[in-house]
Amino acid sequence: MPLTDDELRDVQGRVMRMLVDTINTFETIGVHADGLFGDRAPEVRAAINEYLDDFWRNTAASGETHPEVLIYEAPRENFQKAGFYGAQLDLKERQVTAANGTLRERIVGGARQLWRRPFRKWVDIINNFLGSLASATGLSEALKELKDCLRDELPDDDD
Repeated sequence: MPLTDDELRDVQGRVMRMLVDTINTFETIGVHADGLFGDRAPEVRAAINEYLDDFWRNTAASGETHPEVLIYEAPRENFQKAGFYGAQLDLKERQVTAANGTLRERIVGGARQLWRRPFRKWVDIINNFLGSLASATGLSEALKELKDCLRDELPDDDD
């Protein structure tokens, strides 16, 4: 069933909460970068903070439009085309919430072997979410690119 104008605000709110949850995960990665990325942690932390400053915390200084504005200004049709409605939104929301929660829990737990597999799964799920979000709202691809860089920084020594 198509997304209606009456449902739009609820959808926008749910998508915004998914983004906030994902941003919280990036912040957790930054806080725990030393244990996750070893000697590359300062560079990883700097990249995360740069993104957060430019696209989340201080968009007035960077000239970027805050994601909340983009989400709440996007038309209904964009959310529908990106699969942010009905059962598709329910599924994406459940996956994003679970992936973010699991990864943050494992990172805070500190055991490297307990966070690497959830990290890889998180990357796949968040990739889908961020791609849909960029399509629906015009959100910068910078967060998706940062996520890919974090994945590429993972040490190769655990499998």
